[in-house]
Amino acid sequence: MTVQALRMFLLQYGAERVPRSLSLRDGPSFLGWEPLFGVLVETTAGWVLFDTGMGREALDAEETQRSYAAAAIDAGRDPFKQTWALYPTPPDPARWNWGLPGDPLVAALQTVGLTIRDLSLVVISHLHLDHSGGIPLLAEAGVPVAVQRAEMDFAHSGLAVFAEGFRASDWSHQRTRWGLLDGDTDVAPGVSVLSTPGHTPGHSSLKVELPQSGTWLFAADAADLGQNLLDRVACGYCAGGPEDERAAIRSLDRLLTEAADADARLVPGHDQLVLNAVRHPRDGHR
Repeated sequence: MTVQALRMFLLQYGAERVPRSLSLRDGPSFLGWEPLFGVLVETTAGWVLFDTGMGREALDAEETQRSYAAAAIDAGRDPFKQTWALYPTPPDPARWNWGLPGDPLVAALQTVGLTIRDLSLVVISHLHLDHSGGIPLLAEAGVPVAVQRAEMDFAHSGLAVFAEGFRASDWSHQRTRWGLLDGDTDVAPGVSVLSTPGHTPGHSSLKVELPQSGTWLFAADAADLGQNLLDRVACGYCAGGPEDERAAIRSLDRLLTEAADADARLVPGHDQLVLNAVRHPRDGHR
């Protein structure tokens, strides 16, 4: 009998404005708002969270704004032209990102009546700043944080720099209780981490088994958009070289195959339309 979790919530922390070419290999350069969200799962072993969004300090930093603007300019886009957005509407469409008031992770958990200290484990898909921003708060609260060993090795390789979307202060807190994963790992009843490298060398996706709605697969950045999945198009950005680009195709194919075999709901990592469509009911998905 398949071990199942109890229920699940999808928490949107904010959004970022990026060229579509970062999400779609050989894709268009136009700008689009992409959500930052996490997957919160209640299990018999406690609450498990997948990804933490971008932290308040990074959201507010002018260095971050300049980095996003530079990516738009590199893609040949006017950084001053307003970008259309689905609900939720960005509070300031002239900026390159937004987050919930205060700390986005804290605020998102409050919407379902939880605090950081209620979490038993947090899994980070990869260490880009739009996924890793909550790690310092988790460190202070003593919450264990799981990531692939390959991702941590890459983080300390000297290649994971801010210009490539990494923010070392997120994952350098000495009190962080790291749990290093080596490939696919069952981390809680009904919750499994899937190794899906390519976007980064240690990228992970998530698998959740629920009693009523069945199997859910969360691609994270192995597939940002529904178009990645519909057209079998790999992610537009890979942190490493040609081997990472080949790995990204293999990871995408793996997710598509597993979704078909399990009749699973496969959710891309940065698609506002899909996220709005699968928004959790009041008491969560079950």
